[in-house]
Amino acid sequence: MDLERDYGLTVTELVPHAGGFATDGWVADRRWFVKAWEPGEPAVGLERLEQLKALGLPVVEPLRTLQGELFATSDDRAYAVFPYVEGRTADWGDWRVVARALRQVHESPVRLTLPAADVTEPHIRDLTGYLQHPWIADRADEVAAAIARLDDVRARLEPVRDVVCHTDFHGLNVLIDDQGEVAAILDWENAVIGPREYDVWVAADGDHLVEFLDEYGADDLDPDHLEFALLARGLRDLSARVVHEVDRPGVDTWGFERINRVDDNLEVFRQYCG
Repeated sequence: MDLERDYGLTVTELVPHAGGFATDGWVADRRWFVKAWEPGEPAVGLERLEQLKALGLPVVEPLRTLQGELFATSDDRAYAVFPYVEGRTADWGDWRVVARALRQVHESPVRLTLPAADVTEPHIRDLTGYLQHPWIADRADEVAAAIARLDDVRARLEPVRDVVCHTDFHGLNVLIDDQGEVAAILDWENAVIGPREYDVWVAADGDHLVEFLDEYGADDLDPDHLEFALLARGLRDLSARVVHEVDRPGVDTWGFERINRVDDNLEVFRQYCG
């Protein structure tokens, strides 16, 4: 990265910072946050941040390069620079404020140029070619059954009300300030216009499912879209780890454990369905 060449920034200290699943991060002089994508991967989703900010959401817009672009490239890696926002990543002790922030996102006017939610799930389909991978070969029948169940649910999905969906409203993507409020919502690259259920599923990953849904104000949710979202998230995270051979423990934590909880979670969610 050449911050002076690309952005006109003279930086004296560049400290590594936790990035995302497929990105790396650094803090520059505690003024800027630098996000770099994997080599050859595109910097996606940056163009929509300005629109999201205009809706009144706590979104951080990227700094423009000297050429007026939203990102620069260095050594085959796209990278972007953002104002550095002080805060810590949310945990499940912050469920109240996270639930309210999710409600704020869903109540935003649907007037963005975002893609529609894609239920074809191509990354999950890729997983069918990896059923004999050593990380999952002993549970290949379980994976195949979950994929077949997802196909069955997909066939019965009916249109529901669409909202602005982040699709990955997890703690790592929510910054909390010193007052315990949301300072910023991060990583909008997978945002879509789609059913609320494709965000609300995240409540099932914590220990306060009912309380989270009450704080969010959940009502008239669709059980089929919830089932699809819960299954798809577990299978999608399973696929990402197996196909790319990264985060072996996450195959269980974010894959199998989620899939195995689907029916128990749906029993709770049904209280909030029409």
